[in-house]
Amino acid sequence: MTPRHLLSPFLALALMTGGLTFTAASLAPTTAHADSNLTGAGMQGQQRPDFTLHDLEGEPRHISEWDERVVLLNFWATWCPPCVREMPLFVDMQEEYEEQGLTIVAVAIDEHQAVSDFLDTYGVNFPVLIGEDDAMDVASEYGNRFGSLPYSVLLDRDGKVRYIHAGELKRDTLEREMKPLL
Repeated sequence: MTPRHLLSPFLALALMTGGLTFTAASLAPTTAHADSNLTGAGMQGQQRPDFTLHDLEGEPRHISEWDERVVLLNFWATWCPPCVREMPLFVDMQEEYEEQGLTIVAVAIDEHQAVSDFLDTYGVNFPVLIGEDDAMDVASEYGNRFGSLPYSVLLDRDGKVRYIHAGELKRDTLEREMKPLL
């Protein structure tokens, strides 16, 4: 047998005797907080970046307005199907957890009229900021390197990034990450 032919039995033996367990363990995420390497996982525990964007009335709103509250920043757009599917959940979560200190802040990467029409339809009960390209810059500062939508960032009461999620956020995941911070 050539050395190359010995490699296959060696790998098979290694996998059967624990190598597979080691490999699976080494591939498992080391933290439950990062959904993928596409998110700003290195930002977790870091102070949130500051930003100011305008609301629907054209008033500038600064992220520091919600200091001392647990904040879910959600970057979204009206033309994004998973973003639209999240909105009823966020309306419910805001209503259910507002008194415990939750504020959802939706950052629309969209045009003013489209957002206004959307909000009228869905009865959104939390602050909505509009930024178009500026909002994408803010999302990037929060670790959204590839412009994923929806993109959510959970901040604790001290303004530290505690959880980042690229893609549609489900209730069980949001509650699991949010409840310990309330």
